Amino acid sequence: MTLDSWRERYASLVPRLGGLAPRMPLTLCGLATCTDAYLRLADAGPLFAATSCKPVQLAKALQWRAANGIGGELFFDWPEAEGWIAQNLTISSWGLGGTGAQAAQTLAVLGAPALVTLQDRSQRQLSVIHPDVLVATRQRLEKRGALEGSGPSKPAHYIFEFNAGEVVGSERAKRSTRVIVRFADDPLDRDLAFVHKSIAQASQASAAVICGFNEVASASLAAELEYTKNLLSAWRDEGLTAIHLELGGYEDLSLRDQVLSALAPLISSLGMSHSELRQFGSGDVDAEVINLREKLGLKRICVHADTWALASTSDDDPERELESLMCGCLVASCRAAQGQISIPAGVPPNALFHEPPYPQTSKQNGSTLICCPAPYLEQPKATIGLGDTFLAGTLLTNWKSRTTTL
Repeated sequence: MTLDSWRERYASLVPRLGGLAPRMPLTLCGLATCTDAYLRLADAGPLFAATSCKPVQLAKALQWRAANGIGGELFFDWPEAEGWIAQNLTISSWGLGGTGAQAAQTLAVLGAPALVTLQDRSQRQLSVIHPDVLVATRQRLEKRGALEGSGPSKPAHYIFEFNAGEVVGSERAKRSTRVIVRFADDPLDRDLAFVHKSIAQASQASAAVICGFNEVASASLAAELEYTKNLLSAWRDEGLTAIHLELGGYEDLSLRDQVLSALAPLISSLGMSHSELRQFGSGDVDAEVINLREKLGLKRICVHADTWALASTSDDDPERELESLMCGCLVASCRAAQGQISIPAGVPPNALFHEPPYPQTSKQNGSTLICCPAPYLEQPKATIGLGDTFLAGTLLTNWKSRTTTL
């Protein structure tokens, strides 16, 4: 298929995409929700002009990442950071954080029901959640718009965004992306109402999305995994087998392996970025994805990159998986173009299509490999949440065969 043909195929997807979300059953989205503060790294002059130890160290770490085109997440031990940032830098806006939460946000914008875990119910946290996202209370599921905030806010995550070519300190950014900086470890939500209501809804749900383990302190990880295993087992006992883990970036890869070892028997699908896949060691994307899927015993692994998306699956319907990838790519591209989650009205006019690294469909070692180009924007309005938005978009069609694809 030519690159122009791909553009036409994406354009033909637009009028159909709007009708997919309203037909979706409930999606369960956990297990970590937070508030994000957005900052433009190119405008963070006081950080690069600082002379005290902690700001200088953070500036160097962010400059190095920008110069090398590395996004991802960074834990930086600086307990006083929130106060320093409030006094010295400009927060452009506040947003919702957490892969599961952002997937729920995307689904709500598109018109699909999604239940999110929510321990922090402060006004600041509630204010960044779409009013149609569902939250569990003791009595029932409520739309966020019906809730009133109470209690203190937990620490925010700080999202430093930059575009390709922007001057960051003394370097130019290699690509457009963002770095998520945490100044404290972030345990999983303990939302008992979500636990009870999600188990009650599991038999009717289409799928579940879980995340957040890369933000847990190493000393707490075993306990958090035990908590998660109990919840996932309860979901599965109620008939929900489509459980997707979005991996996230780990500075300590042994913790990543601990998470996969504990959760692989209970999940069916695994997602990650291209950079996260590269941390497994192989330069061959197809070989690594296929080997990893077989090693973990999963039905599906999905990888998203700047200019393409790929899945390895045991499913016998590659056309459905291809449409799933394309839905994810299109919704993410439209968010990049508009700077916010939106219902796609067309392919962004500035989107570029690059030749994907693998054929549209191929068979390798008993696996079906599906690959497509993504509508790519060199200068997006925003980069935060694109992977999470992609994930939500893939759910629009994959729920139809939850027992096989996911």
